[in-house]
Amino acid sequence: MLDAPSLVYRAFFALPTTVTDPQGRPVNAVRGFLDMTARLVTDHRGAEVVAVFDADWRPKVRVDAYPGYKAQRPDDPPELPPQFDVIAEVLDAAGVKRAEAPGLEADDAIATLVARLEDDARASVVTGDRDLLALVKDPQVDVLFPVKGLSDPTRFDEAAVEAKYGVRPSLYPAFATLRGDSSDGLPGVAGIGPVRAVKLLNEWGSIGGILDHLEALPPKQAEAFAQARGYLEAMKTVVALVSDAELEQTQGGARDEKRVRALAEEHGLGSSSARFLRALDAKADR
Repeated sequence: MLDAPSLVYRAFFALPTTVTDPQGRPVNAVRGFLDMTARLVTDHRGAEVVAVFDADWRPKVRVDAYPGYKAQRPDDPPELPPQFDVIAEVLDAAGVKRAEAPGLEADDAIATLVARLEDDARASVVTGDRDLLALVKDPQVDVLFPVKGLSDPTRFDEAAVEAKYGVRPSLYPAFATLRGDSSDGLPGVAGIGPVRAVKLLNEWGSIGGILDHLEALPPKQAEAFAQARGYLEAMKTVVALVSDAELEQTQGGARDEKRVRALAEEHGLGSSSARFLRALDAKADR
């Protein structure tokens, strides 16, 4: 499962907008995404690729719960949004499945796909978003996290999550809530950094467990939690992934060779398109 927005943004900012199609329109994100996906498909064996997209990167349900959610993020550069449409066209022509959850983020669609896995199924989630570490479950689901490109991503199983962050995957959302997440506009609980968050969660098992035992905390910490009750309540909606979302999915399947060639020519995708298709063909032959 590909967290497509995460990979597209990474591609956009890794390559200059001077990478253009014959009409002079930037295609840096398109080419970068295709190259990254080709590398992933080549290096990591899998029966199926599903590219998952945001239907809404800042869902109303989360903003209603906490207006500061992602409020500080700037608008996308104008060169980027049209490239998402091109990527969707190429994926459809190549027969690669796409999915999204109406009104929600790619994270929620991925969480829903994971929840629907058969017991004997295995899945890797490719993302640069640490929120999806909450989905890691041995041996069924791991996360491949890009470090410097995707030639050697960090693989997170349950042990790796705990070694890196000090909590098991199911507690990662609570950890992020307490510590805060500046990229999402979440302030955390005053005075509770990563080390204290880990200690408290491992001692009391959950945020609810901490709130039930404020008398056992140092007075300053207890006061910080008491003052943060509204924030912590809102985070139940903001941070938690939706795992039972309605999904809109394409069927994938047979490649439309004529359409792929036309898109590659129109958008100057050249070697990126060729590498992408070769990787898909090699996967199908395994």
